[in-house]
Amino acid sequence: MAKQTFTTGQVLTAAQMTSLQQTAMLGGDASVKVASYTLVAADAGTTVAMNSASTTTITVNTGLFAAGDTVFIQNRGAGVCTVTAGTATVNTSASLALAQYEGGTLYFTSASAAIFFKADGAAAAGGGMTLISTTTLSGSSITLSSIDQTYKNLYLLIKKPLFSASGATLLFRINGDANTRYLQGTTTDAPTQTFTNTLYRPMDNGNNSVSDGNIQIFLPDYADTTTFQAINSIGLTTDRDNSAAIYRFIAWGMYNQNTAITSLVFLTNSGTFTSGTVLLYGVS
Repeated sequence: MAKQTFTTGQVLTAAQMTSLQQTAMLGGDASVKVASYTLVAADAGTTVAMNSASTTTITVNTGLFAAGDTVFIQNRGAGVCTVTAGTATVNTSASLALAQYEGGTLYFTSASAAIFFKADGAAAAGGGMTLISTTTLSGSSITLSSIDQTYKNLYLLIKKPLFSASGATLLFRINGDANTRYLQGTTTDAPTQTFTNTLYRPMDNGNNSVSDGNIQIFLPDYADTTTFQAINSIGLTTDRDNSAAIYRFIAWGMYNQNTAITSLVFLTNSGTFTSGTVLLYGVS
């Protein structure tokens, strides 16, 4: 039940009393959204639920709520929902990004400031993984942006990539950087390699008729801003020339910038992506 102003002598119905009780217990009917949403004054005292397979935001602005107002936010969908400060200030000791089935309470300390108390249970033990986003490969490129910076490492699983062109290569760039700042090789490469690549290649020789295999990419200490970014990858996909064989591509690399990884752009050197899924995990 949304926040209301009652008058002296007003009589509430049984349904209103039940709704008030549910609201007091952080229950009751939820306002379900399927796309990014900006909170309105009527959301005070209610539950706002996001249910989307894509990345979304819930924006908080000033002048809508009073000190003591609360809004309970939950994410039911597979896409990460991020509580975002619009014109208001939102503070938290946890992450403002909500993975599927996470939630929390937005508590307003004034009309222009709120604290978000994330209710996602105990912190994961070291090495625990949280699904940050799920993105379908399509077109000539896809971008994973605004990557949550609160984890220790990033792990990506690219499932069953399929290309429109035979022999296509899967490539990616860090923070959209297309300069010659990438080094890549295998464990048998000579130690004299230099940063001459404009992107990183976790697999090649892609099949354009069979969607199978997967690619794993590990980005350790990705939020660090004092060292170069290391990259490790293993690609196991259907071979271009033999659909009954697996093509292996094991590589390592480095991006020579002292900057946190905030976005990843995946693209192909030939044709487009026709299917496949990128799962992005944060490792605690």
